[in-house]
Amino acid sequence: PPPLNEFMSNSQFGCPPEAWETVMVRTGAPPKRVGWRMDFPLGLSRLVKHPAWLSRQCPMPCTKTYQYEQWDELRKANNITTTPVPEEITCTNENGRETNIIVMGGRQVRDYFQHHYKEQIRDRASPSNLGDAASLTSLKMNYEWALRLGAAPHEARIFSGLQDRHEIWDYASAFMGRSGILRFQPWIARDVERYMKEELSQFPLNVEYDAIHVRRGDKLEKDGRHFVMKYWRQMDECGGGNNNNNNEEGDEEREEMEVDTGMGEQIASSISSSSRNYIPFLHYLNQYEEVQCKEDGSPRLVYIATDDPLEVQHEISLLPKDKAGNTVFRCHRFSFLFSPHDPSLGFHIDTGRPKDDCEERYARNIASIADLMISAKSDVFVGEYNSNWGRLVRMFRLKMNDGTGVNGGMGGLNGGTAEDVAKKPVLERETKIAWGFQHPGPPGW
Repeated sequence: PPPLNEFMSNSQFGCPPEAWETVMVRTGAPPKRVGWRMDFPLGLSRLVKHPAWLSRQCPMPCTKTYQYEQWDELRKANNITTTPVPEEITCTNENGRETNIIVMGGRQVRDYFQHHYKEQIRDRASPSNLGDAASLTSLKMNYEWALRLGAAPHEARIFSGLQDRHEIWDYASAFMGRSGILRFQPWIARDVERYMKEELSQFPLNVEYDAIHVRRGDKLEKDGRHFVMKYWRQMDECGGGNNNNNNEEGDEEREEMEVDTGMGEQIASSISSSSRNYIPFLHYLNQYEEVQCKEDGSPRLVYIATDDPLEVQHEISLLPKDKAGNTVFRCHRFSFLFSPHDPSLGFHIDTGRPKDDCEERYARNIASIADLMISAKSDVFVGEYNSNWGRLVRMFRLKMNDGTGVNGGMGGLNGGTAEDVAKKPVLERETKIAWGFQHPGPPGW
């Protein structure tokens, strides 16, 4: 609620024009801002439109019984990692009906899934134990869960029959992408479109293009530090034993990406030892090794979304160029276009203090979403799953296979013949993972 909100505009996502309460001072003059609209969405709802079907159009329960502070105390007390079943409370709605409620925040929802539902979703009935009562229960649970998320009956049957855990999570991600759970608010969609027309007018979105996401900054200083250190250790070894298939402790969902050390000498010699706190751009380009080169020799148009544009531009300047100024790498030619950068705004939504200018916070938000959508629609995407941003891009690039020959029970069909690809339950636009985990795990992970 606004009295407890640390953000100037009552939301960490900034303030679109609609967030202001305005009055007309005189005819022909712009409206005067006099405060915030108390009925305007707060928190995540300012960014994402809450789908009515998710809550069955039910209002917020027990609003006269509990206020925000009471709900938050219940959330903190509900330690779902040690409680076999999260504690429910019973309260009375305005219409006199009683409601049972489990109070959770984002962290608790994730923990609840990890400790109570993750194994239930992965525990599938295999052809050898279809007669087992527990397997039939699992089959029925996953079938009904898929239906509730909007799957057609044949899609629910495919989902409940999948065996490979990656295909299970991918199918769930494709459900989420199609269901409208991640649908932006109208003002977000409007301002992203306006941003792309005004700031990216030189970028033709009606032609074939690729996208590369280079995330550095805080993610590499914290979450990705392990990968950066391992990367440079293997680059120095230049072909020494690759041990990247070992999983991170406690994370059996995601295998790490193997590092191609064939470029080790060139990469290691091009980067000074003081700059080895990130993975160089040349390694991202190296992911094009398995991408077919253009027969006519024309350059690939590549959009680069990064929070370190000056350094990436410097790295590109060191690479070979053709007479037209295109960057040459192996059999490929590249024409790079960077996302617009206003140094005064910063790159990340949390740049600056919470009480700083909410328009600047909103501008950073819009620019980031524009990068997200451009990357999601690209023909080839090169990135990583260490950041939430990269995992969101992947979710938008997944689509459930509508083909009649979809294989709903064999799993593990990674690549292979065209016939194999046609049987995959989920189709993904071409994606190359530069480093880190090869698969993001469950949606929202």
